[in-house]
Order: sequence, then structure tokens, then C-alpha cells
Amino acid sequence: MTKNRALLKLSDNVKLNKNKDLMAAEMTRTGDYYQKDVLEAFAAFIPENAVIYVMDSQFVSHAIYFSKYYHASKVYLFEKNHVTYKEVRNDAKRNKVVAIECLKPDWKKRRFHRMENGKAVTIQPEAPQLIHLGKQALEAGLIESLADRLDDSQTMLWLDTEALNFEEVGRLLEAKKYRVFQESGTNALYTFQEVAPEPEEDEHQLEMKILERLDTYKRQIDGLKQEYEGKLAIIQAEQDEKHVVLEAKYKAIAQKQAKVVKEHQQKSAQSAKETSEAKQLVQHMSDALNAERAVNYDLNKRIFTLLEDEKPVLLTMKKRHTQQVKEINNLKKENTVLTRKLATMTEKYTRLNDTKVIKMMRKYWKLKKSRRLRND
Repeated sequence: MTKNRALLKLSDNVKLNKNKDLMAAEMTRTGDYYQKDVLEAFAAFIPENAVIYVMDSQFVSHAIYFSKYYHASKVYLFEKNHVTYKEVRNDAKRNKVVAIECLKPDWKKRRFHRMENGKAVTIQPEAPQLIHLGKQALEAGLIESLADRLDDSQTMLWLDTEALNFEEVGRLLEAKKYRVFQESGTNALYTFQEVAPEPEEDEHQLEMKILERLDTYKRQIDGLKQEYEGKLAIIQAEQDEKHVVLEAKYKAIAQKQAKVVKEHQQKSAQSAKETSEAKQLVQHMSDALNAERAVNYDLNKRIFTLLEDEKPVLLTMKKRHTQQVKEINNLKKENTVLTRKLATMTEKYTRLNDTKVIKMMRKYWKLKKSRRLRND
């Protein structure tokens, strides 16, 4: 079944796919079957347990009505498009209408297929007692595909006279000896009628026929106007829905923008506050720096004053230092000379101490000392 799509509920609890077309719009407005007044008006003329062909699958509501209230034994719905075929079949299954059978037609080859488990099964539909052709079906030339069915005098036609090619259709019907049996608005029932040749028409009858044709054309024009107005209403409704959606989006954007502006204002206020605090902090730091500079200036001034006072003493000390440096240099020179003399004297002493005479004298003194000790 079709998912994620709203269903259209009719007065007898029949649920259909809510398509975007004039029929769905009309059924949504009335809450009932499409063209229900015509269905009720023609009900008395449709035979019981009839086999009915619905050539345009858009009229699935008609097919369900035929099955439920006309007690049709079989209703064949014809649809070539695979997606639409599935939707129509789902409508029939959803409402448990077993008399409806959906077929995929090949009008050129006269073949008809029913989808079973994803496979196409060829079947031959039963001969119809009623064939329903809407405006689109007539304009698509489907009545010509059913020309052989028109040879059966038992077949009744339900036609929409608003079709743009209805003049050609009328000539075909006239050739097949089909005449209007019952009319309701732009819908007409045609049946096979043997008629005796009519006498030649006088001017009045010809004028009446022309007026009748003009009246038919007027109805067709009115039908086109109604169709245009219906489509315009659908487009207007879609535009209104889009407008509502856009307005909701605009409101959401406006709210979001207001929120962003508010947040920006809050951030700006916070930033201004932080800037003010930063300025105050900078001012305090500047004041502290200026105070420190003033203190440093006073301190430097005092230091310079003290330096001016101590300058003579420093100059005197500098002179003394210079003299002391000179004296130290002189002492260093004298020390160098004395060091040299000491080294010379030490060298001489070492040489003298190492002579044989001194060594002999040491031995003599040592011997003499030892004898003295023994004598004592």
C-alpha cells in the first residue's frame, strides 16, 4: 500500500489515495463520490450483475460505486502506468472490493495483463455490458480501440461529452448506430438503436441541429472553464500551503534572528563592561606608574644632591687612591728586586752548603758533639 500519503475518506467509509487532481479536490470538498448525482441518475439504466469497463483509472471511485451499488459482477480498470496501476489496485484492496480487477492493456495487440507476485499474467476480460469513457480516455482515442465492441448491440456506452474530439466520436457513434439514451450534465448514456431513415431535414430542423451542436460546444467550453478553474483552485491551494510554510519558515528565521540579536546585544554589553573595567584598570596602572615615576624622580634628585655633596670627598679619595696605586707600584718594583736578590742569595747558599768543606765541617762538628756528650 502507498505509504506516507494522506487518504481521502468518503461518506460510506471508502478510503482512496488523495491525488492532486480535480477529482480528488472535488471529493475532498464534498466528502462523497465524484459525480455522485450522475451515478445515481444513471443507476436505473444499468443492468444488474453487469460487466463494466472503466477505461480511465482516475475513475476508481466510479468503479467502487459500480461494484457496491450497481452490483456489477465484474469491473475492469485499465491502466498502463505501473505506479498508477499499483495505487489503483491498492485502493480496491484497501476497500475489499473483490469485483474490481486492474489490468495493464496493450490496445494494439489486444492483450491484457494482470500482475500476480510481480509477474504479468495474460487474461482475456469478459465482454462488457457497459463501457465508461471519461474525457481523457476519449481524447486518447480509446473508443477506436473498442470499435469491435460497439458491434455488440448489448453494449452500453457512458461518455463524457466535454471531450475536445467529441465531434469525431459522434461520427463514429453515428456510424455504429449509437444514439443518446440518457443525459445528465456533460455525461451521456449511448445505446445501440436501429432507426428508420429520416426524411430530409427542413431549415428549421437544420437550425435546431446547429443550435444543438453549438450548445454542445458551449458545454465543452464551460467544462474546460470549470476544469481550468479547478486546476487554478488546486494551484492556489498549493500556493497557499507554500505561503504558510514560507511564513512559518520566515517566523522561525525572524525568531532565530531576534535571538541572535539579543545574544549579540548581551555580548556587546558584556564586552562594553569588560572594556570599561579594562580602561579603569589601565587608568589605575597609569596612575600608579605616574606616582612611581614621581617617587623615582624625587629619589634620583636626592641621590644627585648627595652625590654633589660627596663629590669633593670622592675627588680627594680618588687622588689618594691614585697615590696609593703609585706607592703600590713602587713597592711591587722593590719587591721584585728583593725577590731577585733573595733568589740569588738562596742559590749561593745552596751551592755553598753543598761544598766538600762544609760537609767535612759538619762531620767534624758532629764528632765533636758526640765526644762532648760522652765526657759528660
